[in-house]
Amino acid sequence: MKIITQRRETLAVLDRFRRAGAALFAPNGELPAELEGICMGAQAFADRHGLTEIPVAIGMTGIYADNPQFRKLSFDCRIAEDVSSITGGNVRQGCEIWLRMLGCYENLGDAFPAVRVLPFIDHGWVPDAEEDAMLCDPSVVDRMAIIMYDASKFDHEENIARVAKYVEKFGDRVVVEAAADKIYDPKDIARLKLSREDQLSRPDFVEQFVKRTGVDLIVPNLGTEHRSVGVGTAERKYERELAAAIRDRVGAIMSLHGSSCLGGKVGTTAADGIVKVNFYTAMAVGAGTKIARLLREHAAIVESQNLWINSESWFHDIRRRHVAAVCDEMFETLGYAKLKAA
Repeated sequence: MKIITQRRETLAVLDRFRRAGAALFAPNGELPAELEGICMGAQAFADRHGLTEIPVAIGMTGIYADNPQFRKLSFDCRIAEDVSSITGGNVRQGCEIWLRMLGCYENLGDAFPAVRVLPFIDHGWVPDAEEDAMLCDPSVVDRMAIIMYDASKFDHEENIARVAKYVEKFGDRVVVEAAADKIYDPKDIARLKLSREDQLSRPDFVEQFVKRTGVDLIVPNLGTEHRSVGVGTAERKYERELAAAIRDRVGAIMSLHGSSCLGGKVGTTAADGIVKVNFYTAMAVGAGTKIARLLREHAAIVESQNLWINSESWFHDIRRRHVAAVCDEMFETLGYAKLKAA
C-alpha cells in the first residue's frame, strides 16, 4: 500500500476517474480493523480485475457532532457505556494517532501492493477553534490528500469568505472540498418550517460558491441523509436530476455525502457529475450488527470465558472481513473495473 498526499497526484487520480466514468470511493476508517478491511477489499477487487493500482480515499471526521472520530481516538476521550454522552478528547492528538496508524501499512512487505490510499479530513469543522487550528496546521495539511473545510454552519457570505481564504492559503498544497449550503440545526428547521425541498441545493447557488471560493470539490445537498436533518428516513433519496443540473454548471467536481441510505444504489453517480462518494454508516453499523449476532449465537462460549472469542483479535477479524466485503461491493458499484482502460 502507498499513500498519496501531493495535490498534483490527487488531482490526477480524480481526473482518471472522470475519464473512466467512475467515482472515487471514500469510506471513513477509524481503527485498524476498518483500515485493513478497506485495503483488503480494495486489493481483492484489484486482483480480480487485473488492476495494478486501485486508489481509495480513506477519511475521518474531527469534532463533527454526528461522529467526532478524531476526538474519539484521543486518549482522554470517554464515551459513556450506554453511548449517552462523550467527554474530553483532543482532536489534534486523535488526528496524529490516526495518521501514524495509517502509515504503518505503507510499504508493509507484500501487503496490499495495488492499493493507493488518499487520506482526507471529512467535515473539517470550521466553527470549532480547536479543529480550525488543526485544519490550518501545515504538518496536517501536508499529510492529507483532501480536506473538507466545512464552514456550512455559517451564513452564505461568511461561508464563502472563510472557504475562499482557506483556498488562498492552502489551495496549492491540498485538494479543498467544501459545502455551499448552510446546515441548520433541527430546532432551526422546525422554527423556520423548512421542508426537505427548501434544504436541497440550488444549481445557481452552487455555481456561484465554486466561482467565488475556488474549491476543487463541492458537496451539494442532493436529498440523502447528508444535510437532510429532521425530515425522516423515508425522504432520504438521491435527486439525480438535481445532480445533473449542478454538473452542467460546475463540471464533474461533486462529492456525494450521506450515501449509506441508498443501500449501495449509487451506480449512476459518475454520469451525474459526482467524482467522489463518501461512505461510513452502513459499513460500521453492519459490522457491529454482525458481531452482536455472533455474540448472541455463541453466548455459551463467551460466558464460559473462552479466550479466543473474548479476545480483541476476534472482534478485529470479524469487523475487518465484513468491511472488506462491503467495500468490494462498492468498488464494483462505483465502476472501478473501468479503471483498467483509463
